[in-house]
Amino acid sequence: MPTAARALVVVPPLLKYSAGPLLGPALLVAAARASGHEADVLDLNIRWIRAHLPPRIAAPPSTVVGDHDKPGSLLSDLQRDLFVPLLRGHLSEVEHLDGADPHLTLTCSHDAVETAAERLAASAHGAWIRSVLAERERPDVLGVSVLFSGQVLVGLAVGIVARALWPGVRVVWGGPHVTAIQDRIARDPHFGRLVDAFVFGYAECTFVELLDAVARRAPLPSGCVRAGQGQLHRAADDPGHTPVFQDLELYGLPRLTLPAQASRGCSYGRCGFCTYPTIEGTYRTIDEAIVEPVVQLGLERNATVAFKDSLVVPKRLATLAARIGGRVRWSACTKLNPALDEAALRRLAGGGCDTLEIGLETIDSESQRLIGKRQSVALFKQTLDAAREAGVGLVINYITGFPGTTPAEEQGELARVEDEVKQRQPSLRAVVEHNEFQLERLSPMGRNPGAFGLRVTREWPWSSMLGWEGEGRGAPRMRLPVR
Repeated sequence: MPTAARALVVVPPLLKYSAGPLLGPALLVAAARASGHEADVLDLNIRWIRAHLPPRIAAPPSTVVGDHDKPGSLLSDLQRDLFVPLLRGHLSEVEHLDGADPHLTLTCSHDAVETAAERLAASAHGAWIRSVLAERERPDVLGVSVLFSGQVLVGLAVGIVARALWPGVRVVWGGPHVTAIQDRIARDPHFGRLVDAFVFGYAECTFVELLDAVARRAPLPSGCVRAGQGQLHRAADDPGHTPVFQDLELYGLPRLTLPAQASRGCSYGRCGFCTYPTIEGTYRTIDEAIVEPVVQLGLERNATVAFKDSLVVPKRLATLAARIGGRVRWSACTKLNPALDEAALRRLAGGGCDTLEIGLETIDSESQRLIGKRQSVALFKQTLDAAREAGVGLVINYITGFPGTTPAEEQGELARVEDEVKQRQPSLRAVVEHNEFQLERLSPMGRNPGAFGLRVTREWPWSSMLGWEGEGRGAPRMRLPVR
C-alpha cells in the first residue's frame, strides 16, 4: 500500500492581486512535503492575469508596499471588462445587492451556480483550464482554495474538468470563503454535488491527515466535512511551517511581495461587521522566528514582505521591527493606538516597516458605536502627523454604507478623512481605501441582526453576503432582482 499521496492546490481566478503568491496554499504544500507527501500549488489566478494584461507594465513609483502595491486600476479594468462578462455569459437569474456585483457575489440559486459552472467547464475557458491541468501529473487530491465568492464558478469548473481528466480524483475545497459559508455547507447536501469535502479554517494538520487517509485508502478525517451531514468540525492547524513559494517569476506586478504571518485570529475581535474572529479562530501569536526564512528570501529576491495578520498590536510591531532590522521593507495591518506615536513609528521605520494598514472604518460616532470600534478623530490626526514625520506610509481603510447613515452624511465624513490626508501630502505617503458596507453572514451583525436594528431580507447559498433592511437616519434598503 502506498505511503504517500500527491496533491495539487489550485487558486482560481479572479483575485485582483498580482504582487506575490498566497500564503495559505504555500503553507499547505510545506506541511504536506514535511510529512512525506507530494504537493504543489497551481495558481490559475496569476496565469489568467498574465494572459490578459499587457505584456509590459510600467511600474509606477511605489506609494506604499504590501497588498496595495499592485496595478490596481489595470486589475479592476480586467475584472470589469473581461472577468465579469465571462461569468455573466454563463450565470443567469442573479439578484441585485447594493454596492456589489451580483455575478461576483453569487446572489442566485444552487441550480444557477451549478449550471453556470458546467457551461464554463464546456467553454473555451474550460478548455484553457484543461490544458493547464494536463501539464501536471495526476494528483490524488485536488484542493481548491477560495478567498471570496467571485472565484466559486471557476473553482467548480476546475473540479468538473479535473474529474473528466483524472477520474477518481478527490476534490476538496478550503479557504476563507468556504469557512464563511460553513453553516450552510454543513446542513445542505447540494454543496456536495461537485465537491467531495470541505475544510473550515486553517488546515495544515488536517491537510496532512487527508493525504495520509488517501494514501492508506482510509476514510477521510473529521476535519474534511461532507456537505449536508450537519458537521461543523474545525480543521487543525500548524503555523510552524516555512511556506513553499513556487513560480515566483510569474508575480511581481509591479514588485514582488512575499506574505508572512506572526499571529492568527484578531487581537481586537469586537467589530460588529467583521468575520475575521470566526473565520480565523481564537487569537494566538506565532514565534516571530518563523518569519526569518521569508525575510531571507525577500532579501535575495529584492522583494517586500507583507504580514497577513488581521491586526498586529504595537508591541508585536516593535518585536518584528527589531528582528527584521531593516533588511527588507515590510507592511502590516493594525488599528489606531496612542502607542503608535512619532517615536514609535520612527523605530518601526528603522526596522524596515514601510507601510501600516489602518482599520479606521468610520469617523461617524453613531456608526462607531454600532460596530463597536470607537476611534477619535483627534487620534486619527495625531497618527497622520506621526506617520508623516516618521516616513511611514499608511493605507487607511474606510467604509461607507453602515446602517443608519445617509449618503450625504457619509460622503461628507469620507471627504473629511480624505482632506486630512491631502493636507499632509506630499510629505505624508498615504492612500484612503474606500469600501462599501456589506452584511456578512458570520459577522456579529449577520449572526444577530436584530441586536443591531437590522432585518435579513434575502440570502443565497454560495454568497457570504446577506440582503438586509434597517431603520435609523437612513432609509431602508431595497433589494430588487436583476435579469
